[in-house]
Amino acid sequence: MRGRGAFRPCFICGIGLVSLSSLLAVSCGDSGRVTPPPLPTAEQSEQSSKENTAENVTLLRDEEKEYIWDLEHHGNLLVKFGFKPMAEALTRADRAALVQILGANFSGQMLGNPREIRMKSDFGEAVRLEDSGSAGIDLTADAFIEQLLELRRPFSQPPKASFSLMTLSPTERGNLESEWQGTAMLRMWGETRPSQPREVTAFLAFRVAKPVRDRLSAGHWLGSCAITQTLVANASHYLMRESAKERGIDVDSLYDTWKERAKKKNPVGAVGGVYLCDFNRDGYMDILLTDAQRFILYQGLPDGKFKDVTTAVGLPARPMTFTPSSHVAAFADLDGDGWDDLILGGQLYRNVEGKRFVQVPIQPALPIDVLDVVVADFDGDGKVDLYLLRPSEPSSGSWLSGRAGKPRPNKLWRNLGNWHFEDVTESAGGVDGGGRSTFTAIWLDANNDGRPDLYVINEFGDGILYVNQGGGKFKGQPIVGKPTDFGTMGATAGDVDNDGNIDLYCGNMYSKAGSRVMSNLRSDAYPPEIMARMRRFVAGSQLHKNLGNLQFEQMGPKWQISGVGWAYAPALVDLDNDGFLDLFATCGYVSHDRSEPDG
Repeated sequence: MRGRGAFRPCFICGIGLVSLSSLLAVSCGDSGRVTPPPLPTAEQSEQSSKENTAENVTLLRDEEKEYIWDLEHHGNLLVKFGFKPMAEALTRADRAALVQILGANFSGQMLGNPREIRMKSDFGEAVRLEDSGSAGIDLTADAFIEQLLELRRPFSQPPKASFSLMTLSPTERGNLESEWQGTAMLRMWGETRPSQPREVTAFLAFRVAKPVRDRLSAGHWLGSCAITQTLVANASHYLMRESAKERGIDVDSLYDTWKERAKKKNPVGAVGGVYLCDFNRDGYMDILLTDAQRFILYQGLPDGKFKDVTTAVGLPARPMTFTPSSHVAAFADLDGDGWDDLILGGQLYRNVEGKRFVQVPIQPALPIDVLDVVVADFDGDGKVDLYLLRPSEPSSGSWLSGRAGKPRPNKLWRNLGNWHFEDVTESAGGVDGGGRSTFTAIWLDANNDGRPDLYVINEFGDGILYVNQGGGKFKGQPIVGKPTDFGTMGATAGDVDNDGNIDLYCGNMYSKAGSRVMSNLRSDAYPPEIMARMRRFVAGSQLHKNLGNLQFEQMGPKWQISGVGWAYAPALVDLDNDGFLDLFATCGYVSHDRSEPDG
């Protein structure tokens, strides 16, 4: 079992629009005018044009860019001088302050006859009320405030509250003086009683006059607002609690990007991962940590605690060299003796009956640019084989081409025994990833034929499924016929609905600011196929539901699990022991501090 939280920046050049990094930067300022990002150079534009001649991509006109920047600037003002005071008023349950926010002719609305989706388990309950297509119920200003306070009332202590701006634009495109419309997400979280958590999420559709600082500060700025969905979750206790230190895991000594930022240092992005394995077969799971500059193997003990046995079992405390493969780790019984061996830091260590690890030569040597290794016996000969992942080389390129750097082919190594491997990438059907930049891949039986298939993700577009044909051969095919994934940094697989088919979840890039920008582009700003690709740049994670017969349906937006953040290393695991896999969707980009996660 593996977990990986590595960060690798995406390299971008001009694609005819402001780059994604610039789109995200648009929403970083609170009240100041955003400085326009630099335009692509002529050389970059020429390179992009060469790579996308079929799409005939051109740069946005200056007036269009100026318009987008104006919208984001006013969105920043609305968040700081409008929604932030509104959140503070909700935290205090300050009815008078809320009255001062609503306009003189305010009109509100709530769902009429909503569709209810309920989840209940031994420890908690969640209820989502969503639009069923019925007409909404009109609310006066007082009734609307009462609806908000009703969501807030069960908290025993003032909850934390925040608004996230989802969309924003003038009702008349191009006319900044017209009425503005948008959507926002309200979150409140705290406790109903000590150690009994509660979380509320409400989606709102609103209208305001042009959001400027003076108007927002003066109050009565919210013209209308409709509650379009609510999600309320309560639990009798917290499902998890922090227990690393009491279990013997020294988390304080691990590399911490926030601490490095506090020291005014540029933090390391890729800081390793977490890997689980019962290396000594005593029935207790052990933990391998690959930190920024060292390795730690914690042995699981009968009392639930852990003991650092790194040097005691013969493993190095730090990488021998610092290369992309320095933090690669994978447990697998490579010699078939029943004990899981370990690939670590580009080296191979044989597990000697769970007592110690002894370095052995591997033929051929692992390439130094390998970033991850996934294992399976793909040909059914009883020996565990290796699939080596290699992201593309950073260089100029266009996201529209499905890559942003020179590709480095992945490798499939067949285990010959005695620590020797054969590169069968081409003879197995060309399973090198097809030029994709890949952080990881997943072995799964996608068609229930008993043979492991291979899904290879793509950092800059859709992945590919290599279907195992038997006899050591694969056939590659897409799992969807349109752009659906982008910025995939991690993935996980499991049967989420217990229908006997293994489903796929891809942890993709997501940006509220980027989504707003995309929604505010003219519909004809680029050709339809280009717009479809660009919308995926910031649309978020995706759940590919396996329908059987190698057919997949995309359920991320419908199941509301797309907008996570810049996601790495997601995991499917049954956390509450109810027989259904739960999704732990990580958020792995570099945050400014602990209080402001990037999601």
